[in-house]
Amino acid sequence: MAWVTALSLGCATCGNPGPEETITLVIAGQSLIKVDPRQIWPNAFSGVRPFIETADIAFTNFEMAVASADTRCGLPADYVTITGEPPIPPENRPGNTGGPHAVPPDVMEFLASLGFDLMSLSNNHAWDLGECGVLSTIEAAESHGVTHAGTGRSAEEALEPAYIDAQGTRFALVAGTTSRDERDLLSGNVNGVWTGHQDDWDRNLSAVREAAAHADFVIYYHHFQIDEGDFEGVGEGERNADGHTYVEDIAAWQESFARAIIDAGASMYLGHGHRGFDGIEIYRGRPLIRQFGGLAYHAMGDIGGYPGQFAFWGLLGNLSVVDGSVKRMEFIPLMLNEGQDLIEQYDREEFLRRRGMPEVATGAVADSILMRFKELSQRYGTDVAIANGRALLELRAGG
Repeated sequence: MAWVTALSLGCATCGNPGPEETITLVIAGQSLIKVDPRQIWPNAFSGVRPFIETADIAFTNFEMAVASADTRCGLPADYVTITGEPPIPPENRPGNTGGPHAVPPDVMEFLASLGFDLMSLSNNHAWDLGECGVLSTIEAAESHGVTHAGTGRSAEEALEPAYIDAQGTRFALVAGTTSRDERDLLSGNVNGVWTGHQDDWDRNLSAVREAAAHADFVIYYHHFQIDEGDFEGVGEGERNADGHTYVEDIAAWQESFARAIIDAGASMYLGHGHRGFDGIEIYRGRPLIRQFGGLAYHAMGDIGGYPGQFAFWGLLGNLSVVDGSVKRMEFIPLMLNEGQDLIEQYDREEFLRRRGMPEVATGAVADSILMRFKELSQRYGTDVAIANGRALLELRAGG
């Protein structure tokens, strides 16, 4: 077991919970839901809902752009949300994503109804509908009481920490993206960290320091979705079309950034971007998770067209926070239905609407998911225990 000393963050203006006050923080994989699941199931997400709605704070990444109910942000009148057809005209979709995820406001309302009250809006789909989509997504979050970070009406607002209180403890969220996005397009509304831009790095560290000065617990969320292939044909010192400077070892770059974020005062670093999850590292007594996979995934490709079974394996993290530090982590295995049982029953549109939704995994599937998480964590020197269908990690003084 990785016995570590957790480092507390203090601030003069924060709450002061009792020494044994435990706050439950749920962390979920990224949410990519293109239609409200309640249109299909009367009790959608029934397996995972109890964990989310009973948490003091529940976090996810909102991996879509909301289309304004009034203007629809330039979507064609006959646009079908689940298929993304007909194609959005380029002048209404200035981002460079290959698969725009434009969704109605009820998707945000659904996630809020589950109990998600803290979200990152910064990712490679934040700009799918340009500034209109960024602002519509913010409006949807605020109308449903969701505290959010990572995008804004200006670059300064996108960088600002967001604060939420639970049982006398103040939590802060700073969110940014390092993804396949054009810096010149996004940087006015989406907080990003492009490789080779020291000012991006420094601004995010400063935001974490500000958050640590005003909160007891700071989450840094990082949508990390680039790899070596993004630098194909780009030499040392050169930049690719998105504005990222060549990095020989992108995994080492992420590790350096994540550790710098924790050194600046973050209580944990949490990453999404790739479909599969990675293991957990404990750095200076604080959780460092490079990739946490997906909570739900309305995938557009064929069955088997994603990176093996791992794209549809997930985890839900149930964290116990005491005095501004994570003391215990429980991970619940999730199976996101890729759709093998649906493909013969429905036409393509209905198949796409129904696939990728999570249930708590059991039996041999749960064992496989948890064993993969354990093995990936061992690479970072973290010994995760497995018991009763859960992965467990205790963090306490003495190591």
